[in-house]
Amino acid sequence: MDDNLKEIQDIENKYGLILFRMGLSHLMDIGIRNMDDGYLDEAIKQILTKEEDYKATGKIAVMTPEFQMEILHCSFELSKYSIWTLFTYIKKYIEISI
Repeated sequence: MDDNLKEIQDIENKYGLILFRMGLSHLMDIGIRNMDDGYLDEAIKQILTKEEDYKATGKIAVMTPEFQMEILHCSFELSKYSIWTLFTYIKKYIEISI
């Protein structure tokens, strides 16, 4: 087992399954609650400012500003769903391999 996964498992063991699940839901809830129109607008401004800085200094970003903004828009749309609906979808439909 990967060290990070072992550490997460240790946290689950420390708190027990119920508190662990509640901790996960709280973590996601904080992100979802902060995903509003103001956050989206500010994040887009930051992406565009960073792109201008990169152009001015000749740096090349790993992701284009358009791609970064698509991630934000996707997150914004996903924030409309409950945490448990998202977890259920991930468990059922997202293949995760390490």
